[in-house]
Amino acid sequence: MSAPDAEIRELAHRRRSLARMWVTAIGIVLFGLAIWYVCDNFGRWKDRWVPRKLRTVDAGQVYASGQIDRHLIRQVLTDDHVGVIVSLVADDPSDPDVAAEIQAAGAMGIQRYIDPLMGDGTGDIHAYADAIAQIVTARRQGKIVLLHCSSGAQRSNGATFYYRVLVEHGNADAAAEEMKRNGHDSHSNPALIPYLNSHMREMANLLVQSGTIDRIPDPLPRIHSE
Repeated sequence: MSAPDAEIRELAHRRRSLARMWVTAIGIVLFGLAIWYVCDNFGRWKDRWVPRKLRTVDAGQVYASGQIDRHLIRQVLTDDHVGVIVSLVADDPSDPDVAAEIQAAGAMGIQRYIDPLMGDGTGDIHAYADAIAQIVTARRQGKIVLLHCSSGAQRSNGATFYYRVLVEHGNADAAAEEMKRNGHDSHSNPALIPYLNSHMREMANLLVQSGTIDRIPDPLPRIHSE
């Protein structure tokens, strides 16, 4: 083999090696992007098939959740025989899931109440008091309630906590553990538990005024563990 032929073959080999390296590198990048896309959208895909954090508060009476996907909302309302929706998020009709809920509730004759709070579960304590009063009124009327926020981890947990300790007279630490099981994390959201404790008396007083409960508990419920 002549020297020029050897050089040509060597050059071709290097080019093929370089091409393989580029193909491998591009493949790795595309694979990484695919993994990122799947992880980033997994929650949204899951919500399409599983109602977001849908859980039982009182079987056959009160359920709680996040915002339920537009493809599932009517079936959830039908399956659980919901008669009242209590939302702790301000309506955004441009959101297709919210629009579907509004449409389904109207078509099915379901009463909707909107008591907006902040995303971390803090905000105007009157919104919590109104939500609990609406839940109790619905129960007295024999109507099943769906209580929800957006993620299902903060606001709906806060309302469920107040319902547990002030309406059902449950233990505050046990109710706080229930919040954790349902998605609340005091490390990522350190504001909620102090808020619930600090507003306990005002919340109880508002519920007495509305006739939701008959007296302010003594001693007041308080979360001791976080």
